[in-house]
Amino acid sequence: MLPASPPMPLKMSMLEHSRARRRAAAAIIVAWLALLSGPSWTAAAVTQPSQAKAGPGGSKYSHGDWRVSSGGTGSDAWFVFEPIDPQPASAPVAVIMHGYFEFSGYDQMYELIRHTVRRGSIVIYPQWQTGVVTPCPGPYDIEPCMTSAVNGIRGALSHLQASADRVQPELDRVSYFGFSFGGIITANLANRYASLGLPEPKAIFLDDPHDGGFAGPDEPALDDSLAGIPSTVKLQCHTGATSVSAPDGAVATCNAVFPRLGHIPKKNKDLVLTYDDAHGEPPLSSSHGVCAAYPGSADAYDWKFCWKVWDALRTCAYSRKGCQSALGNTRKHRSMGKWSDGVRISPLEIQDKAPIRP
Repeated sequence: MLPASPPMPLKMSMLEHSRARRRAAAAIIVAWLALLSGPSWTAAAVTQPSQAKAGPGGSKYSHGDWRVSSGGTGSDAWFVFEPIDPQPASAPVAVIMHGYFEFSGYDQMYELIRHTVRRGSIVIYPQWQTGVVTPCPGPYDIEPCMTSAVNGIRGALSHLQASADRVQPELDRVSYFGFSFGGIITANLANRYASLGLPEPKAIFLDDPHDGGFAGPDEPALDDSLAGIPSTVKLQCHTGATSVSAPDGAVATCNAVFPRLGHIPKKNKDLVLTYDDAHGEPPLSSSHGVCAAYPGSADAYDWKFCWKVWDALRTCAYSRKGCQSALGNTRKHRSMGKWSDGVRISPLEIQDKAPIRP
């Protein structure tokens, strides 16, 4: 005797359930095919490399924070940044000079300053300008701005030395960084340091030094001779392929500085060029201000170039270590790292004589 058939409602229910499962499976397959082969499919975004943990330019910081002090008035004002958490008894000094149009504060070079301090140095930041032509009318007469920068450096050093509670400056380990017009001031200060009574420069980084070009294309605000810069200094001069001085590139910015440094051995100096690289997002720009980074705006060119070379240049000058990351046409110096898909970022172009051009 055959078993009784199930009631019709149950049979229909099982059939509908089976069909529903088949419809769902088909829908999933169709969705995957559309995703993989349709026009809406896109590859993962290519991004910049992150900051390395160790090595020059890296995030392995000796200090957790900084202490910010200020003093002076008008264009003789200054800021001092001391490493704390923990606070050392003394530290090397880095004088960082901003470019044109920063009339107050320190945002223009904020990220470089903070990196430098947390790596273990005091930073002195002269506020050498309070207006477009105050205290100096750009390249037409740079001397009032030179005087303000000197007063700012002296005032900051006096502030530190006035109290044992402050980090004491190690005046035998002093380096100078200058951006744009501040780079011209920095070169002149380093050239005149002995007569001005300033600490001897052991390392110098000039980032696209430029006086604006209003008085001529060949940086006329620069001292005619730079023979006063010590021949033992470790120096790098950088310009960007798309910087503001590009039209006059053969005679402007670093190409005006380098011919005046013949007394410095080739092993102690380099002329370098960065390029735009738009392989990923955000793109990397070589326009004026590669090393200038406002709060939160640092990118791979900061930690893979500016900070890396700045750290290594100073270490090379102070202890003769790490020089291959800052000087010479070496892989460590040229390399800017890789985009997230493994493609190398456009490397530094490095020369030991001018001119350097794209």
